[in-house]
Amino acid sequence: MLKWFYKSREERSRWLVEKFKNEIVKSKSLLDVGCYNADLKLHLPLDIHYIGIDIAGKPDYLMNLDKIKRFPFADKQFDMVVCADVLEHLENIHFVFDEICRVSSDYIVITLPNAYAGTIDFFRKKKYSREKEKLKAYGMYSKFYGLPLEIPQDRHRWFFSFDEGVRFLHYRASRKGFEILSVESEWKYLKRKWLERFFLSFIRLYSKNWW
Repeated sequence: MLKWFYKSREERSRWLVEKFKNEIVKSKSLLDVGCYNADLKLHLPLDIHYIGIDIAGKPDYLMNLDKIKRFPFADKQFDMVVCADVLEHLENIHFVFDEICRVSSDYIVITLPNAYAGTIDFFRKKKYSREKEKLKAYGMYSKFYGLPLEIPQDRHRWFFSFDEGVRFLHYRASRKGFEILSVESEWKYLKRKWLERFFLSFIRLYSKNWW
């Protein structure tokens, strides 16, 4: 098991490659859904055929995943499809997940946020930022949730728990003939003060929605 968890887009790419190195070695082609600047490509073996798609950044295919009617790829065209922290930004989350299943022949890697993880900050009234401009563009207590003063450029469109995320993945994957091999949460990677960790552990006894 890895001893660290990503805190940025750049770290996420390296984490994904280290985490799923066994599956990546078996893959000759990879589709990166929501690739932005294609950071993932920098960490992949050179012999993997990589394609990235996104609405911004430096993708191979520039596209709005909420507007397209179909991925421009054939069925089972890629050995692996990676979609890291993307689906929650899409209104069309169900369609895009189904398309990911359609174009993958072997492996799919999905990462999703847990909306409940920031609930403690809400109860503590801990503001996401003290910068006035950021507080206009983001929620008061969260970057992607809440009610920004101005129209945000980006936001999360779904508020769901860990349990709901797992239920979603199992249901829609099974409909497309895929089996979920592994599901894990960020919880085991967290390094917190003992008192905070004890408090969160107590909460987890009564609700699986947190992590």
